[in-house]
Order: sequence, then structure tokens, then C-alpha cells
Amino acid sequence: MLGSRHPHSSAALLSAVLLLHIQAAVAVNFQVLAPAGPLSAPLGGTVLLPCHLSPALSAQAMQVKWSRVGQDIHVYLPNGSEVQGERTELLRDGIQKGSLALRIWNLTLQDEGRYLCDFQSNNTVGNATLELHVTSSGSDPLLHIGGYDGKQMNVTCLSVGWYPKPKVLWRNGHRERLTPSKEEKISINQDLFDVSSSVVVTEQSAPTLICVIRPGSPGPEKVSAILISHEFFPKVSSWKVGLFLFLSVCVCLLFLPACYLWRVQRAKRKSSNLTTKK
Repeated sequence: MLGSRHPHSSAALLSAVLLLHIQAAVAVNFQVLAPAGPLSAPLGGTVLLPCHLSPALSAQAMQVKWSRVGQDIHVYLPNGSEVQGERTELLRDGIQKGSLALRIWNLTLQDEGRYLCDFQSNNTVGNATLELHVTSSGSDPLLHIGGYDGKQMNVTCLSVGWYPKPKVLWRNGHRERLTPSKEEKISINQDLFDVSSSVVVTEQSAPTLICVIRPGSPGPEKVSAILISHEFFPKVSSWKVGLFLFLSVCVCLLFLPACYLWRVQRAKRKSSNLTTKK
């Protein structure tokens, strides 16, 4: 009897093992991967936030949700429909390999922050976070000369429309750092930073002056330079001083006899008038 049941028991055991393997395959674990470092994108531009499964499983039957600060931005549902944001798009070309990147266009400063990419299947949940930085490259530095008194002048560097806050640096033609005469002024205009900084230039200063605006995030610096002519600080030659003194003495020497003659003539007229009256 036992021997006659053995083949049936083996078949049942084999079926159970296969069922377990199928269930294990269905309930396979996965990880959600996203870039570890922050992503940067320009204000008003477009950014692509990548996110994918490892191993590369199909996410077609999963729920995939992008959110920021606890608020859903874009959701893909297992039936293939989407709950879409105003400025978002989900790239579904790689969905069979578990890739669902989020595109955001017309970026604003409010889009900056930490994003959560969340995958949910029937048995497994996984997510990953990534950081987005929005940047704005301001205007080229504008150099303005003011406060000139013949001995020194103020040169001011102005630049507007930066995010995050930039740094203003001064150098001369020898690439030596210069100390500003005033603290760097920073104002906020529509959440963007405007900066200004000034240095004092004298006759002893190097003629070339360079203003550098260094962004607060990775990106190129903006530079402007000006050449201060020594004609702004005219030198008085010794022969000119001597000529000025000589002419002054001559004027004095001519003025004194003229005054004397004028007084003599005045006295004569008074005397003549008195004689006439008598």
C-alpha cells in the first residue's frame, strides 16, 4: 500500500516546491535606487529626476509615486493611469526595466528640495530620496566709479539675479586679493540675490581692477575688469610749482605800485578839488 502511494507523494511534493518557487519569484525583493548626490538645474529650466529598481524588474503592475515634503507630485497606478502634476511628466519608456524618471519643466525656486521615489507591489515596498538644487546665474558685474576727490575714488561692483547667494571677490592685475572698503551688501528681489561691493583706489593702487562674482553653487564665475588711468590722479610738476610762485610774485610786485599810484592820484584829485572850491 505504501509502495503504491509513493509516486503520488513525490508528485505532490514536487508541486509544492514549484509553487513555493513561483511565490518566491512573485514576491521577490527589490531596491529602489536614485542618485546619491544632489542634482542642480537652472531656474526656469527642465530637470530629469532618475529612479529605478534593482534588480531591473517590470514596474508596469506597481504603484509608483513621486512626492516632496509629504505631498504627492506625480503618481503612476497599476492600471496604467496617472495622476499628473501641472509641470511634471513620467517617462515610461523604461518601465519594463523598473525605470520611471520624473521630468519637471519651468522650474521655480519652490521646486527645490528633497524628493521621494516610492515603488509598491503587492508584497514589497521600496523607496529612495534625492535632492534637487535650483540655481540662477546673475548678471555680469557692472563696475561704477564714484566718490572721486582727486586723491582717491570708490569703485563699486554690482550684480543682480543670483541664487543661491553669491560671493564678491576683488583682485588687482597681479591676481592679489583686495579688501573691500565696505561690507558686501546683499538684497533680496523676488527671492533672488542682488549684491554690491566697493573698494578704494588711490594713486598707489595697481591700475587694473577685477571684480569676480562666485556663485553659491557649482558653476562658472562671472568677471568684469576696469583699467584706472593715472590721469585720474594728476601729478603737479616742480617747474609748474615754480612758475606759479614766480607769477604770483610778479602779480604782487605789479599790484603794489599800482595801489601806490592810485592812492597818489586820489590824493591829488582831493587837493585839486579843495583848491577849486577856495
